[in-house]
Amino acid sequence: MLLKLLIQNYAIIERLELFFSEELSVITGETGAGKSIVMEALSLVLGERADQSVLFDREKKCVVEGYFDASRLNLSGFFKQYDLDEDARLIFRREVSASGKSRAFINDTPVNLSVMKELGDQLVDMHSQHQSQELNSSLFPLLLLDSLSKQGDAVKNFTRLFQDYQAHLRRWKELDEQNIRENKELDYLNFQLKEFSSVSLKVDDQVLLEEEQKQLEHAEEIKQQFSSASQLLADREISIIKQLKDVSSLLNSIKKYSAQADQLLDRLDSCRIELDDIASELDERQMELQMDPVRLKEIQQRLDSIYRLEKKHHVNSVSDLLEIANNLRTKIESIHLQTEELKSLELKITSEKKHLIEVSQKISAARLKEVTRVEQTVNSMLKEVGMPHAQIKINHRMLSENQMTSLGLDHFQFLFASNKGSEFHEIRKIASGGELSRLMLCFKSLIAASTSLPTLIFDEIDSGISGETAMKVSRILKQLSSKHQVICITHLPQLAAKGNMHYFIYKELLEGRTYTRVKELNAQEKVKAIAQMISGEKVTAAALESAKELLN
Repeated sequence: MLLKLLIQNYAIIERLELFFSEELSVITGETGAGKSIVMEALSLVLGERADQSVLFDREKKCVVEGYFDASRLNLSGFFKQYDLDEDARLIFRREVSASGKSRAFINDTPVNLSVMKELGDQLVDMHSQHQSQELNSSLFPLLLLDSLSKQGDAVKNFTRLFQDYQAHLRRWKELDEQNIRENKELDYLNFQLKEFSSVSLKVDDQVLLEEEQKQLEHAEEIKQQFSSASQLLADREISIIKQLKDVSSLLNSIKKYSAQADQLLDRLDSCRIELDDIASELDERQMELQMDPVRLKEIQQRLDSIYRLEKKHHVNSVSDLLEIANNLRTKIESIHLQTEELKSLELKITSEKKHLIEVSQKISAARLKEVTRVEQTVNSMLKEVGMPHAQIKINHRMLSENQMTSLGLDHFQFLFASNKGSEFHEIRKIASGGELSRLMLCFKSLIAASTSLPTLIFDEIDSGISGETAMKVSRILKQLSSKHQVICITHLPQLAAKGNMHYFIYKELLEGRTYTRVKELNAQEKVKAIAQMISGEKVTAAALESAKELLN
């Protein structure tokens, strides 16, 4: 229940404070005084968006506070979900700064706007003039039937499942398109990898092969030089080693006289031994080294394969080629894994779709059970609101599996006939504004009777009606207020007279600026205000009598 609404610095409202009856509160006033602006401000604390254009004084922030009693509702789950302190008394606050930045609070705890809206939807149902057009929406019958069949949680769960299914379906389509593209190049990837495999690359291959190639290409020259070097060291009469031996003999003859000669002799012997060893190894190397044209050709072919791959892939080393080959393997494996994921996802999607169909059929069955009740109840209420020959009919068809929406497989449509014997047509094609308002009132009354929603707000639900019809509409709203808090903005004296609390909103011009003011009317003031609604600004004696009669 809405206890109080405080509005500061909003539109043409400098400051306004309203308290509301537990039953029926009415708000009246001259056109343009700001009645609907009050409701717009209330919508801010119920989670609607705002910008700096709402500021009365652009140097100050706008603040709107709504005080609620939520003791009749079980909101424990909501408070726990959003980590809010549980309290039966709630204060919703919106602040809009001069820069347009908006902040939202519930009991002084900052919250996201979506959280404020979600909780606000459980506290208040607000109907404005344009919302009568919702009757033309294909969603309205679904929302109505779900409310009456108490399927809100079931439908929310279905919507979550459907969203998951849609996400998986989008993922499957993305993967499928990607898989088609990549499978087209799979043969080429395998061909490239086969090229690498045929060469059997190893990290040091190129360096070792190039070294061996050089040796084989210059084998004759190397062999000749090894032989010549060996001869210089050992094989000639005046070889290096022979001359070292002669030097050794000379030093050996004087070592008993000279310690230095003895030391030099030791060093010379070491050199001679090393040169003997080198000469032997030169002989071995030149004996081992053979001309091998077959091996040289093999090496050249293998190097050609390596060079060709390097050129093709714009790299300069075998290690780079090995990295490319590894990337090819990874990509090929990824395509294979992706194919497996596609198959797995297909099975998941098939299973989810089957489950969705089963759930939607249960939801549909529950909705269809309410159709007859809605038709009978609304058609009965239409007589009460001055439309004795008007009737509604609800058409239903099942959507195909591929047309499934987040609300299931149902398509419901309200049809309307305003006169006896008339054909049924879509509401939007034949219903007038007044008829739409009364139809919406019938539907809202039906919903209110089936829900625990504590507060119903109507912004000129009485549009387009007068006389006896206005009286009937007023009675229905008064009946509603016996079980729900009802707040009405109205131009009807018949409805204003039913109010337990009556606010009059008016404009005041001060120093060249317009201000919206509000006044709670006492019994005498109510008589005058209702009389003005009947006769206009100049109140007649007959109007006063009529006002008293309405109030009594």
